[in-house]
Amino acid sequence: MIVLRIFIFVSVLLLALIFAYYNLQGVKLVFFQYSVEMPLFLAILISFVAGFLIAFMLSEIKSLRWKRYTEKLKKGLSYMWKGYPSKAETELSKLLNNEEITPLVVNVQKALGKIPSLKTEKYKEGIAETALAEALLREDLEKSKDLLEKALGKQWKNLKARKLLRSIYFLKGEREKALELQRSIISDSEKNMRDNEKRILATLLTEVKGEESITEVEKLPPTPTSLAFLSSIQDNKRRKKSFSRAFTEGIQNEVLTILIEKNALNPEILEIAEENKKSIKKEVMALLYLSVGMYEKLEELKESLREPIKLITDLGNEKAKECGKEIALLLYLWECSACGKEFKKYSPLCSNCLEWNKLRVKGGS
Repeated sequence: MIVLRIFIFVSVLLLALIFAYYNLQGVKLVFFQYSVEMPLFLAILISFVAGFLIAFMLSEIKSLRWKRYTEKLKKGLSYMWKGYPSKAETELSKLLNNEEITPLVVNVQKALGKIPSLKTEKYKEGIAETALAEALLREDLEKSKDLLEKALGKQWKNLKARKLLRSIYFLKGEREKALELQRSIISDSEKNMRDNEKRILATLLTEVKGEESITEVEKLPPTPTSLAFLSSIQDNKRRKKSFSRAFTEGIQNEVLTILIEKNALNPEILEIAEENKKSIKKEVMALLYLSVGMYEKLEELKESLREPIKLITDLGNEKAKECGKEIALLLYLWECSACGKEFKKYSPLCSNCLEWNKLRVKGGS
């Protein structure tokens, strides 16, 4: 960088000397009551040099500020990743005039066992509110919601705040608001993220609009929720096509288990499941047979099942098997592939890590 600056300075100087050769006549300079005569080329040269020196000095001052900022940030991050949160907090707190540092400070506050807190009034981008909302999400959903709404009031382009708020709206049952936010998220998302956001839209549409959304949902990338929904509509041809698509997408166990949970099975689904049962987990087929009273089929599977579903099939009579259906509802059949949290019932949103469409059938535990 310094070499480049020297090169520019020498080049300007050479150009000035060439200019001087052709401009030897004098010029009178007046400043208030003072006047001086000098060659024109010298006056221009002095102007060039003075301008260059002023720009150089300002650049060096700015460079020095950034150097100090970088050193403090590097030091704070080094302490943070090496496991010294107190030292990290000390260094990073010196940089809190920069809003982009606030998420790092919140992280070290959490690592120290503190309740994250920041003075958000002085910031304009909504980054501080978003960082606090994310940190407080599991402790105080309502406070997180308020912080995110404030963040978006400051800066609507804060995409992370919109995504977090969408998930909070869903958890709180405000699903119309979640759907409205999701449409805006898709339009502002980067190209490589849009497919995933469209999957979330498909899920929300089925939850919010139901049968009004069939045509739109069919055009969106599939999810377990959307295919389960489309597999239970009145149009026989369309529901058969939708359930068959679950096998193509590799989510047949999830779609079938959702249909069992919702008591939304129909003859077409049973037929396709029977034809493709080699592609379906035995535990899921057992729950299917149990839910529709196909006890003979259930007995055929019994020896190959894992606990505790096998225990349900060992119950001795039909009345006991009816109780078995209730027991099945208590099993932790679902596991989030993102965070590993187990669930008894399906939800398109993991309440633990806020990832969408990540719950998968785990076969009972």
